[in-house]
Amino acid sequence: MNIKKSGLLICITILTLEPVTRAQVYELSPAGSKVIITGTSSLHDWEMDVKHFTSSFQLDHEGLSVKNIRKVIFNCKAHDIKSDNSLMDKKTYDALKADEFPEISFSGTTVSDLISEGTSIKGNLKGTLSLAGQKHEITIPFKGTLKDRIVDISASAELTFSGYGMQPPTAMLGTLKTGDKVKVNFTLQYNQKDI
Repeated sequence: MNIKKSGLLICITILTLEPVTRAQVYELSPAGSKVIITGTSSLHDWEMDVKHFTSSFQLDHEGLSVKNIRKVIFNCKAHDIKSDNSLMDKKTYDALKADEFPEISFSGTTVSDLISEGTSIKGNLKGTLSLAGQKHEITIPFKGTLKDRIVDISASAELTFSGYGMQPPTAMLGTLKTGDKVKVNFTLQYNQKDI
């Protein structure tokens, strides 16, 4: 066997033995996704839904094992956050400075503590949240499943109005006061994009 054939054979052998990392893009399936914001007030707990939003990410895997999640984005408009009370909606939009800063966005930068076992994944997503004209880094713990070209993710993040330079909404001449802390609960479904 000459040197060229021997070298080619060695290269082929190495390529077949080394695990191949593949990247796949996943895009949000709106029908299987929801984002709910909950909080407290001096009278009662409250809840709002994000009616329209977009999201996507890139998943790197070797076979069934997830190696990394990259290029995570999430976008919505402040005016797409709705409750069943129009006065609460208006007060929320005022607090969010929605006319001046209509876009809310999150851009993921790194994933830490990523564990991939079978079809299950979990980890912590760090990124930048742009809200009410301010940008801050946050970390969002998440868990999910990967099966049949579909990724289901559940996650939650705690935020404060004051952390983004906002005043918690009030109503009824100040007798109803919203708590500073809110929780954002994500139930998201993504479909693998055909390339």
